[in-house]
Amino acid sequence: MSGHSRSNSISDDDNQSVQMEGTQKAKRKRPAMKKRSATWNHFTLLEDNPNKCKCNYCGRQYQCHSRRDGITNMRNHILACLAYKTFREQQEGSQQNLTTKDGEGNASNMVLAKGWSQDACRRAVTKMIIMGELPLSFVDNKGFKHFYSVAIPQFVMSSRRTIGRDVMDLFLEEKTMLKSLICNNKHRVSLTTDLWTSVQNMSFMVITTHFIDNDWCLNRRIISFSVIEDHRGKMIGKNIVACLQDWGIERLFAITVDNASTNDVAVNYVTMQLLAWRNDDAIVLAGQYMHVRCCAHILNLIVVSGLNELHASVSAIRNAVKYVRSSTTRLQAFKQCAQQVKCPNRTVVLDCPTRWNSTYLMLMTALKFQAAFDRMAEVDKPYEAYFLEKENNAKRIIFANDGWKVEEMTKAVKDLLNELYDAYSAMCSSSTPSICSESVPSGNYGGTSYSPYFTTEVGLSEGPSGDGDDIFRVSRPFFGYAQKVFVQNEGKRVVSEVERYLSDPVEYPSNLKLNVLLW
Repeated sequence: MSGHSRSNSISDDDNQSVQMEGTQKAKRKRPAMKKRSATWNHFTLLEDNPNKCKCNYCGRQYQCHSRRDGITNMRNHILACLAYKTFREQQEGSQQNLTTKDGEGNASNMVLAKGWSQDACRRAVTKMIIMGELPLSFVDNKGFKHFYSVAIPQFVMSSRRTIGRDVMDLFLEEKTMLKSLICNNKHRVSLTTDLWTSVQNMSFMVITTHFIDNDWCLNRRIISFSVIEDHRGKMIGKNIVACLQDWGIERLFAITVDNASTNDVAVNYVTMQLLAWRNDDAIVLAGQYMHVRCCAHILNLIVVSGLNELHASVSAIRNAVKYVRSSTTRLQAFKQCAQQVKCPNRTVVLDCPTRWNSTYLMLMTALKFQAAFDRMAEVDKPYEAYFLEKENNAKRIIFANDGWKVEEMTKAVKDLLNELYDAYSAMCSSSTPSICSESVPSGNYGGTSYSPYFTTEVGLSEGPSGDGDDIFRVSRPFFGYAQKVFVQNEGKRVVSEVERYLSDPVEYPSNLKLNVLLW
């Protein structure tokens, strides 16, 4: 009996402990989830009823149960709340801050008074995200929140979802402005494009447009950055044509791409599509010079070819640098040799054989330490055993006997310039004079001071049509003689502007402010 009663008492205790644990678990509550919507910045939960909230401006109450009620009514209320609009107007117009122009120092140190604006601050945050390539979650960063709470206490930060929509809206706004600039002015543009594959094995394609605006300023804008299915030439061409149609570009000059066979197919596809548009002004010279090879890629091929010719010498220098950097002891010994022969207080760098620019840096630094290498060969015996080079390797200057090729390429370039000039001259002659006429301002460009017309003694200018009065012509007898000679020689002018341009002397190179387009 005693054992049986003891077992019953133990079981009762266990039941009580289980009931207490269950009661404690029931009393435990999940932590309240953080309100992520920016709408909650304008509402406050009621203390006596957490399922209801009130507007911070007018006091109107709404149901806000986390599962039963949404925030749509609250959001619509803020958009129409007159008290909130009054609050915004007071905040934006009541106080102005002194600041420099564009928030930065300027030459005149101009100080301006600017009023605070919630929309302007929100747009500035959007631009900061874009320009800094920051993640959208940056707006939830505690440090950033602390900063704007101190700097701009009245600023209400939007959620990351809202900022994401603002980024897209700003992109579409800028795209519309750029599209209007290109389409309205009918600019002829050139394109550059390239492809690469990410570490996730995804292929991307970027298209950049280059054009000269009405102020003769060269502009460059990225107009497409997208995923591409493959690297086939036809697929690349389709993406380019789709980009042109999306931006409303109807006049194309050239496409610059790498020297790859797929790009040949792509450019030919684009050319045929533009010809099918039945727009006589879509391309120049029927697209004969549409394909422009990338100069950087050509330079890379030239340098690699040249390094192959000098492979023995480059390998010898690379072996020397490898020996010096193979251990800490050898590097310290080399630094001592460099100090003895008074070489720069630096060190040599080892190149990556597949990147010729790193090979160039290695050769340049090794050249400065030539005396240190010679000194090391004298004092370090293992150096000679490691660094062996054949002495019968002959060197020669590349393309030394290709003078005929230089003349052939020079003639081809001149012929191309003349073809392009004749094509544009034909287009201008068939167009209205207002489109093709160019105003030539007087001034100083590239170190050459000139005036397009003769200037009279009293400071007035007379154009080729002779708009000045007869009094000024009589006061300058040379004007009539010059006009007579001009008429006599008008029929003898057979030299084109291209030939005159090539025959002009080269501008003095010391003028670093030369603007080629303005010149």
